Amino acid sequence: MMDLICGLPLIAGLFASCAPAPPLATGYVEGEYVLLAPVEVGRIEALSKKRGDRVTKGETLVQMEGADADIAVHEAQAALEHAQAQLANLKEGKRREEIDVIEASLQSARAQAAEAKRVFDRETALAKRGINAKADLDQASTGLLQADAKVSEMTANLSVAKLAARPMEIDAADALVKQAEAKLADAKWRLEHRRLTVPENGVVEDVVRRVGEVAGPSQPVLSILPDGAVKVRLYAAEQYVSSLKLGTSLEIRCDGCAPGLKAQITYISNSPEFTPPVIYSLENRQKLVYLIEARPESEQSVLKPGLIVDAVLGK
Repeated sequence: MMDLICGLPLIAGLFASCAPAPPLATGYVEGEYVLLAPVEVGRIEALSKKRGDRVTKGETLVQMEGADADIAVHEAQAALEHAQAQLANLKEGKRREEIDVIEASLQSARAQAAEAKRVFDRETALAKRGINAKADLDQASTGLLQADAKVSEMTANLSVAKLAARPMEIDAADALVKQAEAKLADAKWRLEHRRLTVPENGVVEDVVRRVGEVAGPSQPVLSILPDGAVKVRLYAAEQYVSSLKLGTSLEIRCDGCAPGLKAQITYISNSPEFTPPVIYSLENRQKLVYLIEARPESEQSVLKPGLIVDAVLGK
């Protein structure tokens, strides 16, 4: 009798139960949490937030022990200044005082050479007159040669003192400066990251470690849920998956939620799976389903992690 009534077009609209219900996909809301952890293992010195507190982007939430990192910065700064001084010294050559010493030695060598030349000339003149011995002339000649050689040596030393170092030595010193600059930048970066800041506005979901405990890259301090960082994980029956596309807007329903909630499909699995235990029911626990992920279209979504939802797949 009910089939007959539903078949009459004039009164079918009076019986809402006659129209088949739209297909639904059941699932739950999942949060995309941010785990706040230091880049290096260290002890927690200060913690400014507790579970449930709101946080603002850029706000400092955790201060890690930083004495060793601060020392590393000072050591790197000193090493850089030392390398820069060595490079400047190689580029400028000898100091003015050192050059003055060499110039004084050169003047002394020239005076000695002049005296040696006077002695040599005298011995030469005496030798021509046959007054002195040949050994005296030879000694004067040797003294002159030595004095001239000393002048040449000091002249060369003065020229070298006024020159910068060889290009290869300067290049090596310049490389040491760049290495020291990189080490200083690394030390400053490590010191800066002893202060943990939040990347987005959100809420502290959990405090994993307390003041005085040790934290590290794999040992986070806080779990943060950024605003709007939720997605809906739905499980649709295989007969409906072919009609779904990325970007499709779905109507989301949940207990206590106002009507009109929308979520846009961002992912559709290529592989089927059995219905997850979290949404078991007598009707679907042995059915093959496909995972669908959708993101709420409103930034002010009321959907909370863990909330069970349904999505209307179509009329």
